[in-house]
Amino acid sequence: MAEAVNAEAPIFIVGTGRSGTSLLRNILNRHPRIAISEETHFVYYVYARRRAFGDLENPENRRRVADEYVRLQHLRVISDPGALRERLLRGAASYRELFTSLAANYAESQGKPRWGEKTPHHALFAGTLCEWYPRATIIHIVRDPRDVAASQQRMPWGSHSVVRNAMIWRRVNLAARRCADRPQYMSIRYETLVREPEPTVAGICERLGEEYFPSMLVATKTSSLRPPPPWLARAEEAITAERLEKWREELTAEEASQIEWAVGEHLESFGYRRAAEPASIQAIVRGLAHAAWDAAHQRFRQFPAAWYRLVRPTKLAEEEYWTYRSRARDFQP
Repeated sequence: MAEAVNAEAPIFIVGTGRSGTSLLRNILNRHPRIAISEETHFVYYVYARRRAFGDLENPENRRRVADEYVRLQHLRVISDPGALRERLLRGAASYRELFTSLAANYAESQGKPRWGEKTPHHALFAGTLCEWYPRATIIHIVRDPRDVAASQQRMPWGSHSVVRNAMIWRRVNLAARRCADRPQYMSIRYETLVREPEPTVAGICERLGEEYFPSMLVATKTSSLRPPPPWLARAEEAITAERLEKWREELTAEEASQIEWAVGEHLESFGYRRAAEPASIQAIVRGLAHAAWDAAHQRFRQFPAAWYRLVRPTKLAEEEYWTYRSRARDFQP
């Protein structure tokens, strides 16, 4: 396939956090023609606030978006802020063009012709991505919700409620799967990827119209402006199936039953089997109460961030700082 054609066919990786999106990104980035950027959070920080920022055909609005967006620490691990700002000012007269410029700038910095982007929760935005990029490939990676919920509990940004984590899993994966009838959509399972990496990655490459290289499965350090945080370091290591069904060791029987209750029939529809006894009424009540407490606690801790989003929605770096202030050393506005 010609280089120019593939350059116009972006690749998006979506799914729930802790589902293997970073692992898949690292694998595809070992391809000599593909560069998939780290998480841009474009929808949350920019597209969802398009009314506040205004029409990007107006140069002043475009400048305001560029100035605010490049201040995000999330963006600083992707590209040099000054170079990115200039790129956005030159070629971002619409929100689609802004997103394209953002991800394409990363690919160009890596010397590769084909660009992509990996923000897991852009699964909620998958329909718009399909409309914006008719020739794109959206790779939806799915992992057992019990493993996802158990893993998210250990994350500094995750919920301590397995019920909340299970509900997020359900919402994100159902949103992505609504695009299953579109030609851009491709679904893989994390379990298949780590058990059968070579045929799985070769199949992805075939779908992308790219040659498969065995070196894509060889662990290498990613190219980044700073080392990855601890919870992403494992994605740079060799592919292994040792983390499969770790939930059996990390969750109580009640937590497993709560997750299966929260996910409901969608557990089987995504190819996973029930393993716990049905949750009792008492277990469901306890799970919902913990979820409500955890949500309230998180909102209380992030109250300044919510204030910025509601009152000063274009002050992105300030909101980011207050959202992640528990890791304030990594997020300085």
